[in-house]
Amino acid sequence: MAVNVSILRTRRRPKGSPMLASRLRAVLATIALTASVTVAPQTASAAPTPSTPDAGRQAAVTDPARVLGDDWKSSSDVLVTGSGDTDGFHLYIAREKDAFAWSRLATLNGGRTEAGAWTGYVCLTGSGRYAAVVYAPVIATNKPDQVSAGAHAAVVDVRTGVARQVAHDVQLSYFNPGCGPDDRVLLTRAIGRDQQQTDLLTVDAVAGKVLTTRRVQAQLTNPAPGPGGDYGVIRGEVVRVAKNGRPTVVARPGGQPYGLRATADAALDLVTLKSEGGVERSAAYRHRAGGLTHLGTSPGKQLELFGLAEGRNALVGDVTGIAVGAARDLQLLSSSRPAQGVSRQGHLVVQGMSVEQTRERMAGRRAAAGVLRVTVESPVSGETRSGTVRSERRAPADVARPTFTGPTAAALLDDLPPITDPGDPKCAIGRNDLFTQVLQPSANQVEWAVDRAANGVLTIDRSIPGTGGTYKPQVMFKKPTNAPNVPAQLMLAILAQETNLAQASWHAVPGDAGNPLISDYYGHRAHEEDIRIIDYSSADCGYGISQVTDGMARGQTTYNSFQQQAIAMDYQANIAAGMAILQAKWLEVAQTQSMVNNGNPAFIENWYLAVWGYNSGVYQNTGGPYGVGWFNNPANPQYKANRDPFLRVDKDDASHPADWSYPEKIMGWAEVPQWQWIDPLTKYLTPAFGAGSNNQLQLPGRYQFCGTVNYCTPNVASPCPSDNSNCWWHGTTSWSDGCAAKCARERLAYSLSSSEPPLLRVYPTACTPFKADIGTVAAVIDDTNGDSSLNRLGCAPQPRGGKFTLRTGSPFGSYAALHGQVDLHQVGAGYLGHTWFTHSYDGDSGGSEEFKRHRVLGTWTTDLPSDDYEIVVHLPSHGANEQVDYIISQGDGGAGGSDHQIVCSIDQNSANWEDKWVSLGWTWLYPGAKVQLDNIVAGAEGTVDVAYDAIAFVNVPGYANGRDCGDPYPGN
Repeated sequence: MAVNVSILRTRRRPKGSPMLASRLRAVLATIALTASVTVAPQTASAAPTPSTPDAGRQAAVTDPARVLGDDWKSSSDVLVTGSGDTDGFHLYIAREKDAFAWSRLATLNGGRTEAGAWTGYVCLTGSGRYAAVVYAPVIATNKPDQVSAGAHAAVVDVRTGVARQVAHDVQLSYFNPGCGPDDRVLLTRAIGRDQQQTDLLTVDAVAGKVLTTRRVQAQLTNPAPGPGGDYGVIRGEVVRVAKNGRPTVVARPGGQPYGLRATADAALDLVTLKSEGGVERSAAYRHRAGGLTHLGTSPGKQLELFGLAEGRNALVGDVTGIAVGAARDLQLLSSSRPAQGVSRQGHLVVQGMSVEQTRERMAGRRAAAGVLRVTVESPVSGETRSGTVRSERRAPADVARPTFTGPTAAALLDDLPPITDPGDPKCAIGRNDLFTQVLQPSANQVEWAVDRAANGVLTIDRSIPGTGGTYKPQVMFKKPTNAPNVPAQLMLAILAQETNLAQASWHAVPGDAGNPLISDYYGHRAHEEDIRIIDYSSADCGYGISQVTDGMARGQTTYNSFQQQAIAMDYQANIAAGMAILQAKWLEVAQTQSMVNNGNPAFIENWYLAVWGYNSGVYQNTGGPYGVGWFNNPANPQYKANRDPFLRVDKDDASHPADWSYPEKIMGWAEVPQWQWIDPLTKYLTPAFGAGSNNQLQLPGRYQFCGTVNYCTPNVASPCPSDNSNCWWHGTTSWSDGCAAKCARERLAYSLSSSEPPLLRVYPTACTPFKADIGTVAAVIDDTNGDSSLNRLGCAPQPRGGKFTLRTGSPFGSYAALHGQVDLHQVGAGYLGHTWFTHSYDGDSGGSEEFKRHRVLGTWTTDLPSDDYEIVVHLPSHGANEQVDYIISQGDGGAGGSDHQIVCSIDQNSANWEDKWVSLGWTWLYPGAKVQLDNIVAGAEGTVDVAYDAIAFVNVPGYANGRDCGDPYPGN
């Protein structure tokens, strides 16, 4: 059939205009649309108005001559650091010659946009040319195996922004990666349940590849490459690691080391945490030629060690009491707050980085998605500045660079397996199923449900749409026999840490329906978060707000199929199931004859061991070691020795949660409630703090769970030298006043007899039927084909005509269709409360891997008689951001003649956070006419949303001078 094409274009979005690009590829399998507001990544509370002066645009220093010094313009100093949000882990660069204005250098996320917020660690190699990055989704910090060996590593060229993936399955910890005075990088991978072995990977940053991997028969931390060899810390001692992985002790400093770096002249600098008279302080040392010199002790414990240019190092913090002595190349930089980074020449110290969460409003006002608030201090003047950085801004490149958002290099495409049948999904409840839409609750509903569940009265009648069955959450998921009630704030803290109080996909905001929230439906995590690979066998079937995992795979019998549906689709059922799991852990701990303080379960602090077991398991007495494992022991050197209690001092703690054990994080969220960064701004209640507690939880010390039972000696460099199950702990212990008066109890926000509070929607629903201002509505083709039983937002059914189809992958009908569904999502936005969305991809070549694996084609086909029609498309308030081409095929009436095509280019972002109808223009249509939209856009990077919503056809006979392509359609 001959095809003629006419092109109509609207004005393209100006470069630099806001775009949502909700990026997080959760887990499931059929069709979808992304809610452009994401549930807030884990931030603890509203950032207070900065007391420091504001910086300029992109956090630039507004008065650089006074703050930085007169020679700032000619300086070559540069800062490279990183921070994560729901788009990925961003690398930022700031140069002193630009007054330290920040720009985004690269974004790393493996292409996975439904993983929630991202976190990571960065170091700069000795030449300053390369940044080594270890990064992972924040949700990975809740899983011991992912923390030990589940993060990804990349090397980013600082001059060009080009990133190269160098390793996967590496350790997510404050000391990883390790950089030194040259361009070698060391990475660690913890091996074994108790981290009793370590793989030490040597990376050539210039070549962008791993050179060697050595197996060290011990738990090694703080890797440090140097000209004299490769170093690390084992059992509190500084060691040199031979080529065969055998360690040799070179220094025995006092206290617990938490910083180690080599210098260009083969010296080692290190910082340790020492306890003197019950007070912990940071001590600094220089090791050279076999001798260890104590350089002094800081008055506090926030002394940090960073690398500088020319193979030098810097001690940053309260440097009172530190004297460099013979270590003349060691620079001392004073900082009024704990330092998170320092520029190459030490002219700027980063003191804080926090993501300002999206606060999208019903009226369509969009605030700071992709905005980072930074606080910096100049050691030259001692002045502090605070400002914001927009992640959309790219750094000016010395050479042209591609954008990197994962393993996208052409060479990696050759390594992809061929598209074959991936088999059957492992997880029990699928995704992109129109009959499995999950309503996202608002924070007030979650707190109400937890208040009731904590007291055993979450027994309201519930039902799963489409099943016809009813249940009561805490009847379906009963409290284990003899189990105590869980304090409400403790359960809320677990939900905050696990999912940010979300039951549905990260794409769905309160009031939206969406796919179930599933940890890793396709098994991407085992393949560097690469969404082009489906590996169902590696899937993690953690569902919903409390991430219920055991029993949620196909064939598992812990729950029947109806219970599995309830866990996946109903936040109340999921809370009840998650609480029952936590209560079972309390009983398991009790079976080991273990208890903390007075054992009263009414006190939040007394759940410390149960929370420990909830995350990493409880091992019963079978004749050998038993109790709770080493991974979550606060004495584990996996966690930074000089850390403060989670969130108590710095709300930015939530951006690097791997610095704390799981129980520490939960106690932090119980003490400092999580804000929901969407209108209305809310947070759950703080607990009822005990008398004399200073409104704080009573927390155990780092060595609280060290004793003869687990061969662990408190307050020494090597608290548990066994590095195996001998480090498991059981027994009884107390801290503070043993919960006689100071411990915290729950505080209820809702009466136990109150009914479920109203859902606080972020966006209003678009339930109003389409109305024609001129002519007659001939058909409205919705993206669900008008099936009213599929509506989850309460919209009344409307007449429909025609048919909507969605096809994925290329060629259609092949196994590639399953791959195309990976980045396809449904969300309760748009006309009548449902739309599909995906992301735009570059696929100029129809044979490209991006085209094959990511193409999504939507088709709206009419069954209308020949006549003049105006075609009108609905743009949802959120989840649509790309400039796309709607292709109108006029049809041929079945006569085999010419099927003329008209292309109307629409900026979906023009909806401006409101539901809108936009005209595609007027034309004559024959029977069989259709409109098509796909997500293949030249130059696209897989980051911008493309939505598939309703299309209306209005009969307008003789209407030849009407609206043009892209004109707003009034009256709706």
